[in-house]
Amino acid sequence: MRKLFFSLIGLCVLCWSAQAANWNTVAGLTPTEKARPAGVSNGIYYGADGTSVTLCTYAASKTQSAKRVFLLGDMTNWQLSGDYQLYKDGNYFWITLTGLTPGQEYRFQYAVERADGVKKQISDLYSEKVLHPDDQYEPKKVDPDLLDYPSGADGYVTVIQPGKPKYQWSEATLNFQRPNKNNLVIYELWIYDYTEGRSLKGLMKRLDYIQNLGVNAVELMPICEFDGNYNWGYSPNHYFAPDKAYGTETMYKEFIDECHKRGIAVILDMVFNHATGLNPMNKLYPYGTDLANNPWFNVEAPHSDNVYEDWNHGFAPAREMFTRALKYWLTEYKVDGFRLDLSHGLCSDQPNTSVANLKYYYDNAIKAVSPTAYMILEHWGGNMGTERPQLVSYGMQCWNNTSNAYCQTAMGWLKEGDGFGDANKDGYVAYCESHDEERMQYKCKAYGAGDLQSNTSARLGRVAENVAFNVLLNGSHMLWMWEEIGYDFSINSDIDHPNGNNSSYRCNKKPRPEIRGYFTNADRVAAFTKCAQVITLRTQLMPSVFEGNPTSVTVGTGAKLRKIQWGSNVFVAANFDVSSNQAVTLPSGTWYDYLNGASRATGTYTLAPGELKVFTGSPVVAPTFEDIQKRDHTGIENVQGDKVQSTKILIDGQIYILRGDKIYDLNGRVVR
Repeated sequence: MRKLFFSLIGLCVLCWSAQAANWNTVAGLTPTEKARPAGVSNGIYYGADGTSVTLCTYAASKTQSAKRVFLLGDMTNWQLSGDYQLYKDGNYFWITLTGLTPGQEYRFQYAVERADGVKKQISDLYSEKVLHPDDQYEPKKVDPDLLDYPSGADGYVTVIQPGKPKYQWSEATLNFQRPNKNNLVIYELWIYDYTEGRSLKGLMKRLDYIQNLGVNAVELMPICEFDGNYNWGYSPNHYFAPDKAYGTETMYKEFIDECHKRGIAVILDMVFNHATGLNPMNKLYPYGTDLANNPWFNVEAPHSDNVYEDWNHGFAPAREMFTRALKYWLTEYKVDGFRLDLSHGLCSDQPNTSVANLKYYYDNAIKAVSPTAYMILEHWGGNMGTERPQLVSYGMQCWNNTSNAYCQTAMGWLKEGDGFGDANKDGYVAYCESHDEERMQYKCKAYGAGDLQSNTSARLGRVAENVAFNVLLNGSHMLWMWEEIGYDFSINSDIDHPNGNNSSYRCNKKPRPEIRGYFTNADRVAAFTKCAQVITLRTQLMPSVFEGNPTSVTVGTGAKLRKIQWGSNVFVAANFDVSSNQAVTLPSGTWYDYLNGASRATGTYTLAPGELKVFTGSPVVAPTFEDIQKRDHTGIENVQGDKVQSTKILIDGQIYILRGDKIYDLNGRVVR
């Protein structure tokens, strides 16, 4: 994640106005000091009978607790009242509500008077559901029953629901066996741009496709509540509430449940390095002169790459929140692990403290409640050379950015760091593309050697060999969405600009593969098929083989012919040159041509430029995917998930796409 990726809405000062609470109605009231109930810290604690809840918030600067805190919400008719003043217990303020209706939702905020007299209205840090003025857009579309934003509120509003019905998980989830952490093939995706519906409903319709691809894990870009509705998710403000722009709590759980039924683990991208000004603890003592008084955040980040406000992971309540957040998603949503964004930034107020903090979270959250869950780190920074091996040896995994090497081989430039050695490691997740890296096929089309810039078939013929020489190496590996069909628009492309490539903002919506006919293009279908066959070989057909180590690897810089051998079980060879054939001789033993119907293989093979061969020591039959051409990828799901049929039309000699009542050009832009 980089500083560039701000939410467009988050860049603005909050642009709604709210009527501030009338503090004159509670003038002179001082809080009653009373110890919290046993086990109550920050957050929301429901009674077992479904009619009561205890609410507790931390309200203090570095040196002084708040003067007083009131509950402001549906139960008070959004008016301050002495009957709803919170008890004070040191820096914590709390109240227990009784007589609530089981299953009913209630809205509230805390009205805080700081020690200096400044008054703030904040949500609960541990909110599992929040409301915001922007809910009238995407959230209301995906959930028409969402409560309205209340008059008298300011900023995010917490929603509580005592006696909420429990989600009934399937046996597939309750008994899910996670894939070996060193045998993962992860598919990273952004829900918003992966399906036209911009929602979990649309993503559910993609699961057949993802399952056919053979991956055994899906990694969702951040889904915790973020600023605005159109956002990569790296602008977080609440860590226990899934963002409503994609769907409801139930929809998220249904998606996770369905993934588990298909043998696919679910990994969440979590952003624990920073929060925006809409986070309640940030809002209480916000950026500017107030931030120096805020115990939750560092005024200056003691590490590189910081954005927004930097969490102080040495502050005990902050450390407690992140520990509980990890436990919450593992237990309440049954996810299988996490990718921690900018993990080298999880420091206290001192530099070089991230390793200790990460070990703390791994011990006290992951291992404490779900020991087989994955903890994958985006760990860069100046100390990565010494810190990453420590974290890997402790049981975590680290992202390994090997994209430059694969872009080089995709372009046919076999020099300048094009070796794949760094992608051949247990304990690391290597990738050709990620949300942060440029697309290989875009670079190949723009800068490819030989005829690659002009020869589409030759370009697309290189997709599968790069994927194979990533996912069939040692350790875990990852694909970015649409990598398997040779998506060839830049990471900076924008559907609303001519030709889709005139933008410097990575988060813009991209030209749609469906609109451009990717799923009916024979070369792209062939690329998908080979990628899926290669991935399936590892994840489903011969997983135990790949849990070991390869016996021989030839993948160094400049090599035209590259090879991977896993004993007498698997032998892989590919020609990465752009102009000359390469001869490969099979190792001794019995071999079968996996990509050619498991036919018997002998002797020496001549590989054309871009050609991939996979051999197995027993006759393993590769899956076929005839339905990938038949499946309707030409329809676009709307927010409700209904399909809109597509028709090619001719206007002034140019081909356009008619969908419903809109006309798109071939770059996917609405033109009429």
